[in-house]
Amino acid sequence: MNQKYKRVRKCKWIAGPVLAAAVIAASFGAEPTAEPKAAGVSFDLVTESEAAAWNTAQPKAADAFSARDASEDDAAPTCYSMPNNDADNPQIRVVAPPLGKATSPLDLELQFVPTARAPIRPETFRICYVGAVIMDITKRITDRASISEKGLHVSGVQLPRGHHRLVMLIADRRGRLGRRETAFDIL
Repeated sequence: MNQKYKRVRKCKWIAGPVLAAAVIAASFGAEPTAEPKAAGVSFDLVTESEAAAWNTAQPKAADAFSARDASEDDAAPTCYSMPNNDADNPQIRVVAPPLGKATSPLDLELQFVPTARAPIRPETFRICYVGAVIMDITKRITDRASISEKGLHVSGVQLPRGHHRLVMLIADRRGRLGRRETAFDIL
């Protein structure tokens, strides 16, 4: 056998297992697809320890609320975003649960109402827990429900006993911000 043929044959012998190992290693590191969880399974929107910590006065003052133009660079609102006083801002309606006293687990259903022919941008939806500390808990909802231009519905929302305030935000294609604050007393 000539030398060149032996080298090619040796490379194939080494390359096969190395390539197989690379494919297997890549499959272990692959991210699972993010699909909403099954409906009807309850989950903690906020745990009891988080509620206690977030409602305890902190030594450092929270950032001040500020106005934000959500039309800049396809920006999404933050927990601190405030709408301007434009009457054409989109609206967020809380369909469920009824405001006031409720029991856990509960269903959370929101309806987004666009105005002036500007569609809602579902990717801008934010939901924040408001206590002494303000926390963005959006991912806890988006992991379990699909957000559409019309709104969202998620079942099995667990909240610990006590008083809870939430702020929900959504922007439209013209960058106008809708904001809704709501409070629940969980019995």
